[in-house]
Amino acid sequence: MKRPFFLSALSALMLTICVAAITDTRGEAASPEKDVARLYPARMSVCWHDADRIDELALNARGKLTFFYIDAKLGSALQRLREDQSESGPSSAIPKSVFAYASKYNAKKRHVLFVARVQAPKLWTFDSGKISAGGYSPKESDIITGASSNPYTELRSGARELDRGYDGFIGFFVPAEHVKPGSEIKIGYDTDMTDWKVPSKNE
Repeated sequence: MKRPFFLSALSALMLTICVAAITDTRGEAASPEKDVARLYPARMSVCWHDADRIDELALNARGKLTFFYIDAKLGSALQRLREDQSESGPSSAIPKSVFAYASKYNAKKRHVLFVARVQAPKLWTFDSGKISAGGYSPKESDIITGASSNPYTELRSGARELDRGYDGFIGFFVPAEHVKPGSEIKIGYDTDMTDWKVPSKNE
């Protein structure tokens, strides 16, 4: 028995809407720029070193560290974004140099990758051994080297005198047991720690 014309037309319209919705959803999910913009806020944490604190303000700081947690989700999205946009990034919130380090996100088994942007408003004797994430300080074997094309901006294992205005990066691995999804950990430098929640597997 033939269906009435209006029912056939209605069915066709509903099918068109469903296909369009699925296509739009897939297109959005496939966009690395949107993926990065969605993922990075929960995977970023800021720590001020040797600063005068007034409520939420940090004044006269000797150093600022912006930590990026590069798990498989963000690492994959950054890699796709780099391929699509030649490291342009979705916004200034993700520094271009992070992309080079982030490409190593799965290079060490049972470890997770952090990239820290290190800025020195004042002269600062920076020591990689004073970085801490989940109670773990990176060893020499945990630190990525050779990622940056500019040796001046790349921090390595050990201590280094940073000039006022220095702006560079350090990439390092932390054993996954110290950074469990959904847990709350402390991350920072020396005695200056920030409370940070590790994104869950669904975030």
